[in-house]
Amino acid sequence: MQRFLLGIDRLSAWTGKAAAWLVLLMTVLISYDVIFRYVSKPVCEQGSALALLCEPVRAAWFTYYYAYDMTYYLYAILFMLGGAYALSRGQHLRGDVFYRLWPVRVQASIDLVLYLVAFFPGIIALVSVGAQWAAASWAYGERSFTTAAAPPIYPLKAVIPLAGVLMAIQGVAETIRAAQALRAGAWPARLQDVEETETMLAQQAEL
Repeated sequence: MQRFLLGIDRLSAWTGKAAAWLVLLMTVLISYDVIFRYVSKPVCEQGSALALLCEPVRAAWFTYYYAYDMTYYLYAILFMLGGAYALSRGQHLRGDVFYRLWPVRVQASIDLVLYLVAFFPGIIALVSVGAQWAAASWAYGERSFTTAAAPPIYPLKAVIPLAGVLMAIQGVAETIRAAQALRAGAWPARLQDVEETETMLAQQAEL
């Protein structure tokens, strides 16, 4: 069973870390866009001695029409695909100031009830409705009209049910862990890769 749980953790870690590369891509693209905004100002203003360079600069500035959309898309994908990884590391929001002080069996019983009563119904709804939205979006080639570029939005809609499925898989592991902790009085081992600084400090304070 432990190998099964750690296997799910590895899947969530892989998807989360793969999505994390979008931060680098987003940084490069936004930096590129900002640089070209500053370069184009003196080159393309009326009466500039460098006016001949205006057209080449505008031609190379491919992010001109897509700056907002690409940032919106990449952040949305990062947020959605990183959800399962955050869940596997226990980094979703909750009242840790109280939770961490409770006995393990109390923590586990609360987790178990909340996963069964709140988490899975919500995730099932996310996958079901998200799949319907994605299918409809693909069917008529939905586009975003937040900017004049109007890029296709249906690939982004397809990420919604995918993210829900990944969250559901990790949720199965978390539910099993809660059941094991309720029975044994100790939390089973998790995949160890990275740790939030505040989590490490809280653990040190308990020692």
